[in-house]
Amino acid sequence: MKLQILTLLLSVSLSLSLTEPVPPPPHADLVGNARWMVKFSNVSILATQSSFLDGFPFGQNKDVADGLYNEKLSSGIPYIYTSHLEIQAQDVMKDPKVTFSYSSEFTHWCNDNGVDNDDPRCGKVMLSGEMEKVTDDTEITWAKYGMFARHPATKQWPVSHGFAFYKLNIKNIFVLDFYGGPTMHLNVTEYLDYKFDW
Repeated sequence: MKLQILTLLLSVSLSLSLTEPVPPPPHADLVGNARWMVKFSNVSILATQSSFLDGFPFGQNKDVADGLYNEKLSSGIPYIYTSHLEIQAQDVMKDPKVTFSYSSEFTHWCNDNGVDNDDPRCGKVMLSGEMEKVTDDTEITWAKYGMFARHPATKQWPVSHGFAFYKLNIKNIFVLDFYGGPTMHLNVTEYLDYKFDW
């Protein structure tokens, strides 16, 4: 019985270590905080220029993936898996300019630490750029690796609906992770080249 309990506790501990994010970097590390939010978020709010509500932006929560929680493999680039039948996919075909919005609240860190979502200490990052369909076989494999692990249901979505992977070519990064106002133009190269140990 004791052995069974020990095995169960070990399994739970291992499961948590694979899914629970580490704490975010110090707030002075803006690039690190941006990468942390993207790595440890399963969802993001995608904003497009609506093709059916003329003149209005359109926002929707989307499954995203950037590798796995428990690995140091992470690109900092949002990948989504969507069908050409989906509303925002049609928006992107008309105008590829979009923004992905992330919050530390999406990782549960803010709630777990008693920090309100609108508190500046609950980090936010907005990645703006242009969407591009992923066509390279190696990159498609990478996209599947993260998406199907984080969102297992997506693996079963019908092929007949034309699902495909898309990624963001980042043009601008907006970050807020503390009092004093946001950084509106974080260096994209520095963001993509950032090295981390979590």
